[in-house]
Amino acid sequence: MKLCLLYSKPILLTLLPRQVFTICLLYEINKGKASPWHPYFLHLPRSYSILAAFGELETQALQVDYAIWATQKAVTKAKYEWEQAFTLMKELKLKPPLLTFRAWIWANRTNWNRLLI
Repeated sequence: MKLCLLYSKPILLTLLPRQVFTICLLYEINKGKASPWHPYFLHLPRSYSILAAFGELETQALQVDYAIWATQKAVTKAKYEWEQAFTLMKELKLKPPLLTFRAWIWANRTNWNRLLI
């Protein structure tokens, strides 16, 4: 895998293992049908109902201050991790839809779901 060649890059030293794992998932999806994992990817959920994926409307609908704060914190943390990983994702020449924050949230949650099984 191409990512193995990038371990000498200093940026990987600043990323958390879950960020690297998320990038690996996006990288494999970027391959499309050429990925041996393609049939598996077709069966993954398209979205998740997690706080980090909440927009402003969903956040305000919570109505409870602590719930709103927790959601905002989850979004801020997820965006920070995405921004840290963005340079490497661009270096890997991921397709534009896979560079989005929404794609990051999906891949990150997919990784956690697979780790919990």
